[in-house]
Amino acid sequence: MERRLGIGRRINFFRRLHGLTQKELGALLGFSEKSCDVRIAQYESGDRIPKEEMLRKLAAVFKISPQALQVPELGSWVQRMHIFFAMEDMYGAKLRKIDEDYYLRIEEEDNDELVTGVRNAVLQEWLDKRQALEQGKISKEAYDEWRYNYPQKGEYNCVTFRRDDIMEGAYVPAGYMELLKLKKEVQQVQEKQTKKVELTELEQRYQAAEALITKELASLREEIEKLKEKG
Repeated sequence: MERRLGIGRRINFFRRLHGLTQKELGALLGFSEKSCDVRIAQYESGDRIPKEEMLRKLAAVFKISPQALQVPELGSWVQRMHIFFAMEDMYGAKLRKIDEDYYLRIEEEDNDELVTGVRNAVLQEWLDKRQALEQGKISKEAYDEWRYNYPQKGEYNCVTFRRDDIMEGAYVPAGYMELLKLKKEVQQVQEKQTKKVELTELEQRYQAAEALITKELASLREEIEKLKEKG
């Protein structure tokens, strides 16, 4: 029931975001005039749960990823707390208090430095987007387009770790190895006095590595999509 309510709330959220009535949304999905508003009302109330094909149709209407609709019910703090507890059990999430604010570390570091590094890069992308929004560098519409279409619109759009399912990101782009190597060198430079020319070289290498991994990730995403179509 909680999954139904979670999906229903998201359908309601995106319908209102697009300024559609239940009847208008139902018509766009191909329901008959007599039943279109009734069916959407059933979805939003949790009386019915959309099948995978219908979720894809809804996502197409809203221009979002189907995954943006498939979230658990978060209507109360009790439900949110159990999400946090599950993250603690499965991924080692930890709660911390800094000054007067509470922060949740999403997961403990993996023994594999590469895996941890990639996950941190994905979170950094979110932070970069959020800060760009707050600084007025991107619009709210652009920010929403990125997050509601994640990971397709992300820079690291094929690094998706699903440890309790298929590891879609099993193949880490080779370019990321260069970023990790560069990170270590930057740390070493921080520990000693260095010349300006060394810093310039580090910056150039970073930009080259960043461009490489972005290109590799885009290529890998295309290959994954092709495999999905064949499957």
